[in-house]
Amino acid sequence: MIKIEVVSDTICPWCYIGKRNFDLALKELPEMNISFKYTTFQLDPNTPSEGVNRKNYVEKKFNKDRYTEIKKNISNEALKSGIPNITNTLDIIPNTFDSHRLIYWAIEYGCQLEAVEMIFKAYFEESKDIGNITVLLKIAERLGMDSEVIMDRFKNDEDRKVVEDEERKARENGVMGVPSYIINDGMTLTGSQPVNSIVKLLQHLNKN
Repeated sequence: MIKIEVVSDTICPWCYIGKRNFDLALKELPEMNISFKYTTFQLDPNTPSEGVNRKNYVEKKFNKDRYTEIKKNISNEALKSGIPNITNTLDIIPNTFDSHRLIYWAIEYGCQLEAVEMIFKAYFEESKDIGNITVLLKIAERLGMDSEVIMDRFKNDEDRKVVEDEERKARENGVMGVPSYIINDGMTLTGSQPVNSIVKLLQHLNKN
């Protein structure tokens, strides 16, 4: 069994692309026995609960031409990984903390990977506000999670410290950006990797 801890954020396009590339690699290696666990990382933990204005944020952070180039590169790589549309049109960039809590709770329902996929899809392909609890509850329902239990957990701020500790631990262990893949509690792979590179790495690990 190869264990992979994936440190990611739910508004990171490279994290979505990275997940899909692993999915594609595993289709080429159906005999491979691998377990994934997703843990929390917020690209901007200071984002207010209501999110921030996307236009203002982008203008402050990026040169216009550079941002256009980045978006084009992301779109091209997304298409290669089977994501037809990764152009989010929300007016805000949401706070992702509650989406990470839902991913954490999905473990007990045995659907964490499905939760990650649905949250990515909702944000990037459907332009939904994944900082909105109503949006997250609908995802929970589709996953077969108990929506009343999940609503109570959101209301009671349950597991906030657990999820905060996940992120703190990742940063203390040297994670500076996402996606990061911690393999068998040792080797760390950083950044979205091409499918062929993932296949070669997993084949190498499987021999050892």
